[in-house]
Amino acid sequence: MIRPLVLLASAVLAAGCGGSGRRTDAACEDGLPFAGRTIVVTDSLLRTGGTDTLRFGRLREGETGLQRLRFENAATHPLTIVSLTRSCGCTTLEYDAEPIAPGSARRATLFFDTRGQQGWQLKNLDIAFAGAARPLRLLIEAEVE
Repeated sequence: MIRPLVLLASAVLAAGCGGSGRRTDAACEDGLPFAGRTIVVTDSLLRTGGTDTLRFGRLREGETGLQRLRFENAATHPLTIVSLTRSCGCTTLEYDAEPIAPGSARRATLFFDTRGQQGWQLKNLDIAFAGAARPLRLLIEAEVE
């Protein structure tokens, strides 16, 4: 009885993500729906820069929070992260360095290590993309107890 349920669940996931191994939805990398924050990178953002705030909420001192991100390339050319500038060593962005083709997306994970932190925290993470005039600034906010 369990086997038919597993097959049915697999079919539903595959259908929701384009089915037959063909990816039609950038949200369905690895055949699984994406649950996290999507940051859309446009030609305008690459020209003028942009800012987004990622809120971790309440964390305990010593805890490492994480947020799953997805960079969606809505620009006209491939998107490549060339450097990161952090306001402190407590933030880390893990990402695949391969270029993101126009119309595609790539997942990343942002970590915030609260060791030695207390109270309201606001950290910066600037992401420089190849060919961009200005970086994308992520503001990382948390209340550390």
